[in-house]
Amino acid sequence: MKTVVLYASSHGSTRRVVKTLAETVKFSFDCFDVKSLTDSSSMGKYDVFLFFCPTYGNEELQQDMERFIIAFKLDMSSKYYAICELGNYYGYEADFGAMKIIRHHLEKLCGKELVSPLSMDSLPKKDWKAFATWCGKLNETLRETHE
Repeated sequence: MKTVVLYASSHGSTRRVVKTLAETVKFSFDCFDVKSLTDSSSMGKYDVFLFFCPTYGNEELQQDMERFIIAFKLDMSSKYYAICELGNYYGYEADFGAMKIIRHHLEKLCGKELVSPLSMDSLPKKDWKAFATWCGKLNETLRETHE
């Protein structure tokens, strides 16, 4: 399955997590900072969409991701997605922000969730153990879909 990573990063933290993804998973993917995309018309060739986005303020999307998601109009009925949000403080794991917004939009487009989303604690430090576990689930699920 052709996979794409779509991420937004204002200060480089999410970009670093995406770089670690490339070193952790066992599948290939194309990767785009949504800031560089003007529309979603080139996304039709992908089967799997992995979204990485920080949560800001009061459960808000990062500005570039918000712009992209609003313009994202692809028919997702035959597509899969997974979401990793960053920006949560330790102890606030149940407070989803970016993930809820992105998931809601993809569900309206009839997308199918590939694996449960990861709300990655990133303050005061990144929860790399949770990230590795989530990447393992991605590896396993994508391997199963290829068989």
